[in-house]
Amino acid sequence: MVVDSRSRFPLPWIFASIVASLCGLLNLLANDDTPKKPDPFADRVVSFEPGPGAGFGEKKLPDIVLGGPRGGGKLAPSGHVLSLGRGGRITLEFVDNEVVDEEGPDLLVFENAFLERPGNDPKLGFFELAKIELSSDGIEWHEIAYDTGTRKGCAGHHPVLANVEDNDIDPTDPEKAGGDPFDLKDVGLKVARFIRITDINNGAGDKGTSGFDLDAVAAVHSRPRATK
Repeated sequence: MVVDSRSRFPLPWIFASIVASLCGLLNLLANDDTPKKPDPFADRVVSFEPGPGAGFGEKKLPDIVLGGPRGGGKLAPSGHVLSLGRGGRITLEFVDNEVVDEEGPDLLVFENAFLERPGNDPKLGFFELAKIELSSDGIEWHEIAYDTGTRKGCAGHHPVLANVEDNDIDPTDPEKAGGDPFDLKDVGLKVARFIRITDINNGAGDKGTSGFDLDAVAAVHSRPRATK
């Protein structure tokens, strides 16, 4: 007797088998316990204390200052920022990771500074400065020494080249990303989870755009945060 092989596996059975296999795969992926690597960016806005002239970007909080930078390059500002206002202050926290002290800069702060054309003189441009404080616990703070004359130790005077939406520049690479670098060693910290950014009385700007304009904060050196 000859048996038609098509009768062994009717189409409804084959379809049901495929569906079951797909459901099993999706269930496996949903229950994957493999630890996910934390991203290098600040995760939470702890507090925002706007100063006079603040407002730009505030309606988009907290996302506007979390995640990667959206730099405008050497000759243009970015619109993806939060204006702190004159003397305004914001505190951010790294939740799933922590910044650690290693060789070179450990942290990058991105504003929307830009240079005057043709962009070959880093001293000529539009800069709004801020001072930086770091903390491991959000209670005891350590201020980075700064000088507004030379801009040393200030955030807000290096254009941002990395843009997570428009280019492939690594936003954690101090040599390529732009932004302002900071080293935990300068304040004697081995680990930091909190950063406080305070505008240094920048009066320029209008329509709610006064003060330091924060785009993002990225850890150059970090590790997953230890859980108890």
